[in-house]
Amino acid sequence: MKKLLAYVVVIVIGVLLSFPLVSGFALERAYEKRIANMPLQAGIAVAPQSYDRGWFRSHAVVRVTLSLDQLLGDPALGQQPLDLLVESRFYHGPLLLTDIGPRLGLGYGSLSLSGSSAEGVEQTLSRWLEAAPLNLRTIIYFDQSAQTELDIAAYEMDQGQDHIRFGGANLSLRSNKALTRFDASLLVRASNVLSAGFALDMAEASGSMSYTGNSPYTMVGESVFSIPKLALTSKSMVLILENLNLNSGNQVNQGKMDYFQTLEIESIESPLPITAASWHLEFTGVSPTGLERWSDVSMQIQQQFQSGTLPTDETGAPQLTPQLEAELEQVMQALFQPGLGFAQRLDVAALGAQHHADMRLGYNGLPGGVSFADLDDPLQFLPAFNGAVNLELDEASIVGSQFADTMLPFIQQGLLLSEQGKLVLRASLEDGVMLLNGSPFPIEALLQSAMTEPAPSGDPSADPAAAP
Repeated sequence: MKKLLAYVVVIVIGVLLSFPLVSGFALERAYEKRIANMPLQAGIAVAPQSYDRGWFRSHAVVRVTLSLDQLLGDPALGQQPLDLLVESRFYHGPLLLTDIGPRLGLGYGSLSLSGSSAEGVEQTLSRWLEAAPLNLRTIIYFDQSAQTELDIAAYEMDQGQDHIRFGGANLSLRSNKALTRFDASLLVRASNVLSAGFALDMAEASGSMSYTGNSPYTMVGESVFSIPKLALTSKSMVLILENLNLNSGNQVNQGKMDYFQTLEIESIESPLPITAASWHLEFTGVSPTGLERWSDVSMQIQQQFQSGTLPTDETGAPQLTPQLEAELEQVMQALFQPGLGFAQRLDVAALGAQHHADMRLGYNGLPGGVSFADLDDPLQFLPAFNGAVNLELDEASIVGSQFADTMLPFIQQGLLLSEQGKLVLRASLEDGVMLLNGSPFPIEALLQSAMTEPAPSGDPSADPAAAP
């Protein structure tokens, strides 16, 4: 009986000791899959360097190469890439003792950064902030989903007459095995900046996001960010914004992408007589294929411009090659599809009343059989669009304010009409014809004048006296 009990104990201990090793194998496969599934993005290259698996712990190194000129689209940033080494130290599961409590999973570990310079990115940041402020850790669960926590510790910094107090921040990100779903929350604690000329105070702010999709061009979801109070004070002014809410997102509608963004400010205290405001922007009917092709072609143009391989005209200005021009035309045809639209709306509470402005622009499409290459005159695009602009101002508040004299000429010229206690302006565009407050408006002549280059000052034809 004792011998049987001893065998059972040995087997149980062996099984328990094998769990970390088995978890280590599964953790390595999950880690490699996550690296392989990371979405491709211009200017960012990710390459595994090493993976050392032990019985209870593993160590992995990934090299991330950042080409800032491609990533940010600014050739002035130079072509020298920045190399970052991301080191991950994992403890094997199944039982994980984490900073957020016990968890079950394949592994739990911390991540650290080092750079291509001798000192490295993390050490440079640590010296600048006079502390090691970054704490990055991740949990990989049995279903190979992952939860990553980033903590930035609070710090203070004095530089001359400037004093910065950052309250710290926390980012929590949850992603699935295939990296097709991302859920995150963000918390930025109260912070302030005190300078010789101004003081900026921000209350604790928070946000969240949730997105799903197989590529950056078809991701759908929503993100929100809220700041309860933001105050900017100086000797000459006080600006206090309360309850700022920023909301943005996108969705798929009949195979096209719709994007929106909304900014709401519940309370405003400023030198201007504005007490609240909201702004809404949306793009609808955007082709994901067109966006992806635009990204590819613009990157080609940028790379050839930086390498100096683009042909130049007589003035030395770079010109597109016929191949790039053809690709750009294909991109335009992919992006400009019937249903493409743009709209925005502004609502303002000012002078004790509500005021509104909105604008929309839609693309109808070119006539059948007509391509972009067939259009020599930009004005031929005009019938392909429809749109409208509407402005509504509370008449009583405007007339009784300090802005009355400024608005009077617009009223006298008929640009602003009085309708039911409102000062309104209404413009519409349809079939190449523009109406302003119901009357035809010479939009073609206006655009033609704007597109006409002024004659050089040395050109005799520019001088009326030189005319025969």
